[in-house]
Amino acid sequence: MEQTELKERRYVGVRETLIYGVANGGQVIGYNLVRMQLTFFLVTVFGIPGQAVSLMIFFMGIWDTMNDPIMGTIVDKTRTRYGKLRPYLLFVPIPLGVATILFFGGAEFLRGVESTTAKIVYMCITYFIWEFFYTIGDIPFWGMSAAISPNPKDRSRVITSARLISGAIGGLVGPVISIFIDLQKSGKIGMDMRQLFFILGIVAGTFGMGLFSLAGLCTKERVMQQSEEPKISDCFKCLVKNKPLLLIVCSNVLGTVESIADAFTQYFYLFTLGSASLSIVAGIPGTITGFLAYTFIPALERRWTSKQIVIRAVIVKAVVSSAIFLIGAHWYRDPRVIVPLMMVWGVFNSAISSIKMVIPTKMIGDTVDYMEWKTKERSEGTSFSLLTFVSKLTGSLATAVSAALIPVIGLQQVNQDMVLPEGGELNTRFLLWAIVTIIPAVLNLLSLIPFIFYDLEGEKLDTIHRELAQRRENLTGAAADAE
Repeated sequence: MEQTELKERRYVGVRETLIYGVANGGQVIGYNLVRMQLTFFLVTVFGIPGQAVSLMIFFMGIWDTMNDPIMGTIVDKTRTRYGKLRPYLLFVPIPLGVATILFFGGAEFLRGVESTTAKIVYMCITYFIWEFFYTIGDIPFWGMSAAISPNPKDRSRVITSARLISGAIGGLVGPVISIFIDLQKSGKIGMDMRQLFFILGIVAGTFGMGLFSLAGLCTKERVMQQSEEPKISDCFKCLVKNKPLLLIVCSNVLGTVESIADAFTQYFYLFTLGSASLSIVAGIPGTITGFLAYTFIPALERRWTSKQIVIRAVIVKAVVSSAIFLIGAHWYRDPRVIVPLMMVWGVFNSAISSIKMVIPTKMIGDTVDYMEWKTKERSEGTSFSLLTFVSKLTGSLATAVSAALIPVIGLQQVNQDMVLPEGGELNTRFLLWAIVTIIPAVLNLLSLIPFIFYDLEGEKLDTIHRELAQRRENLTGAAADAE
């Protein structure tokens, strides 16, 4: 009865759920601007040598992987009357907004400076500051998804809201930037590229961070933390003892190969089908389905556990990808056959990607509850910092593997262009068809191995939530008596 009441009671209303999503949308405006335009801005607009940019990204990446667990530990040690997550969400939007403006204003601020060294120093300092403040905001934001409510359904709703709204808002960044760049190059707007990126930085730093600030202003931490501040060693011990979390992490690492398909998709359309723009046509149904899939997640959760949903999603993707590969194996160079096939594949792929954007994040929240039940310590900070760390690690691994595969499958880099020499022994075009369809999806089945040992579901998880609810009720009563 108590567990049914916990599951049905809604702590987070529609307004707060939507605000959490809008806040994430504001956050990704600046993030996508940096992620999508970093190299173009620094090399083409700012005039910094590509080698210097590559070195900066490499060393900042190393720092970033170290920075995440450090920040997660600091979050878990925080104790204030506003909670341990909200203080960072209240504080970080302003300095992060300023850092965004400073970074993209660099080309304009140093317009008359000829020194390459000065530009490199400015780049390194401002990018470091931006990355630093972004981490300070990102880890508490996703930690809030576990602390915003003791009800797993509430958590699923706010995560879905964040993924859906940020996908819609963040997805506009790329096309909008491309449009403005084209307008600038055609002389239809009265500014040069330096001024354009300065204005884009101002928009991301003010409007984007204004939306992100809603996460601190309009959301609440409802899961009570114990009053004692844990030691740093306790935070890391809690992480190591969290077997369900480590299993999810192992699954993510084994699933790295799935991302390789993204790196070769454009090469497939360009070299095998002869037109990169066909990817836009093929991707339209998947884009629509990806957004609609978020609305089906509650129905899936009513039928299956989170573990069962993830397993089914991975298997379905492998089966569909294999079928698409086999059907198109004979006509893999014919756009009239392949584009419709890729539309069908995109529908399944986008729907499954949307599901996997929500369910594993919710499962991280379950592992936080598990450790609170086991040790009386909640570790949203270190748990979600591990999630971001692994995401960056797997992204780097996927990039490295993709780069290593390029010469293996017969592609060659000539100056700044990628070319496909004719007459080679390898059928590179067919290999590209296999790489974007069957190979990553089938190898991704390896990511299911850790779930053989994952048992944080069903009656066990219900019992944990029920006992935690009773503990929190007792703590609330004890606090009231003490007053």
